[in-house]
Amino acid sequence: MRLSILDHGHRPLQKLQIAMIRLMAGRAPGPVLMMSYRRDLFGKHLAECFEEALRKASSWSVFEVELMAAFVSKLNQCLY
Repeated sequence: MRLSILDHGHRPLQKLQIAMIRLMAGRAPGPVLMMSYRRDLFGKHLAECFEEALRKASSWSVFEVELMAAFVSKLNQCLY
């Protein structure tokens, strides 16, 4: 289920960033829309958790983490 507010409920700077992503990629990925909507309430804290889980708590390099994320996204047929 996708909340329609995620398509139009962003601040002006976020709208500009999302428009640039859409211009380059064709559409904005759902996680980007979700994490940028009311960022102070939810997205900022979730991004910190992701950063901790993917970067700091691992012996993998940034390159290895990004490569694995791209590979899994390709297998799942997701836009990365």
